[in-house]
Amino acid sequence: MALDLFEGKGFNGATLAVALLALLVGTAGAHFARRALLPPRRSLTIHLLAPARLLNSARAGLDDLVVSRKGRVLHDPYVVTVILRNTGRHAIASEHFDQGRPIRIDLGVSVEALLHPPDGAASSGVAVDGQAILFGPELIRHKQETLIQILTSDAPKPSKDAVIEHLVDTEVRVEEDGYAERERSRGALLGALTSIAGLVFAAYTLVRELIEVAF
Repeated sequence: MALDLFEGKGFNGATLAVALLALLVGTAGAHFARRALLPPRRSLTIHLLAPARLLNSARAGLDDLVVSRKGRVLHDPYVVTVILRNTGRHAIASEHFDQGRPIRIDLGVSVEALLHPPDGAASSGVAVDGQAILFGPELIRHKQETLIQILTSDAPKPSKDAVIEHLVDTEVRVEEDGYAERERSRGALLGALTSIAGLVFAAYTLVRELIEVAF
């Protein structure tokens, strides 16, 4: 009786189903594990944080408070923060900037000034060109994080489409409104685990039904 069970069509079908589902589960697991443990060799993430408005006299009741630049009053100034993070496994060298062209982030409004970070460690590779921020070409070390803050006279419009880059053999990702990438990574991992759990449950259910049919 036991031999008949192992030699029957039910057992063969169950074995095939388990093998196929195991292959799917293994492929999905390997894919997400590789992405988590082995990021691209060269990868740069550009975070465009939400612009911070400096004045809001209507709500704060500070009509006499003004911001001026070189004797000129800025009626609606903003501070824009951009963070560049080397998220790959290797440094990004200056020669990876094709033809020496820098990363360009167009803000859509006139840039008033480049603000130095509190520690004074401003990057020499940052420059201003009218309505745009320019970065590079320069070495971006592994895990290096570069903070760029600039002052504008009006509401800026930073977006993914405003970023122009010519990096060679480097994956570039643009994230808006902070570190959304981390939240999406957690969501992707949770989704992957849910999918794998669903496949395992489906395999268990199918095997149980096939065994019942075989008996």
